Amino acid sequence: MNSNSTKARIIKTACVYVGIIFGAGFASGQEHLTFFLRYGAWGVVGVLIAAVLIGLCGWAVMDICVRQKISNYKDFMAAVFGKQLGGILDIVTGTFVFVMFTAMLAGIGAMGNEAFGLPSSVGIIAAAALVFAVLLFDLRGMVDINTAVSPLLVAGSLLVGLIAIFSETRPVFANALGNSHAMWPVGALVYASYNMITAAAVLSSMPQLVNSRKVAKYGGIIGGIALGGIGVVIAIALFINMSVGGVSGAQLPMLALAAGYSPLLEYFYFVLLFLAIFTTAATGGFSLVQWLTARTGVPKSRAKIGIVLCGIAAAHVGFSNIVSHAYSFFGFLGLFIMTAIIVCFVRNFHMRRP
Repeated sequence: MNSNSTKARIIKTACVYVGIIFGAGFASGQEHLTFFLRYGAWGVVGVLIAAVLIGLCGWAVMDICVRQKISNYKDFMAAVFGKQLGGILDIVTGTFVFVMFTAMLAGIGAMGNEAFGLPSSVGIIAAAALVFAVLLFDLRGMVDINTAVSPLLVAGSLLVGLIAIFSETRPVFANALGNSHAMWPVGALVYASYNMITAAAVLSSMPQLVNSRKVAKYGGIIGGIALGGIGVVIAIALFINMSVGGVSGAQLPMLALAAGYSPLLEYFYFVLLFLAIFTTAATGGFSLVQWLTARTGVPKSRAKIGIVLCGIAAAHVGFSNIVSHAYSFFGFLGLFIMTAIIVCFVRNFHMRRP
């Protein structure tokens, strides 16, 4: 397949989209417990709704950028919100992307500490060095790493999830539908919205890849379908094993679930989790470089060095501290941004194709 053909661009765009969302929380299953399964079996439906929203919003962001020839997040926010409010939100969301970036570095540091007893600093610095290597190749590096890794993340997560599902002898939803809660749609909305903050920042910065409305449409939709499929399998696997071996109380529930089947499966999922965090960190780093250079005019080489060094310093605050203090606030801010993106998309959908 020609690497510059429309089909190739769609596949690469979908892989990047999966790589953005498929971070530590998604791959570990922790986000499934927090946003979905706390509401019982209806949380699985919530996963599907979140996937639809993510697919639609990804399509919307890229479609707006193609139609209005936008090449960076600053101009995208101005197109959706106007210059003044867009400028303010651009700074706020740029801050969130940096928070996410440092959380991923801190997460890899925590993994190295828990698995191998290494100081967190070793893992953080090693992860930052790998991210910097990807950033040296700009868009090509970010796209190539996601195109290579995202299919592995999809296949590996499906494998572990399906093993857990088909190894269970009880009916899939034997864990009492009565535990369902009427607030489950809120979990789906908040999950989709906070992920869209980072996703919009990345997707609006790839005009060389997303060069037509067809690429925008199918890249977003296929990415949403892939995330929905994996998300449902992980959700069902966790739901039917909530009472097994401390899965529900684990920091990394899917890793705990894999460990219950065999050490080999546990090591396999550990590598998968590392790759998921790394691709999200690399994608976030790329977005930050684009954001900083568009806003300040700083040369890309200096922006890359500065972002990686600042990320190393901030990551020492710790993964759990970063997540607990920052993510909830940005989740509700994301609801406002996601709604505005969809409204802008629908309002201008029938504009003549470029």
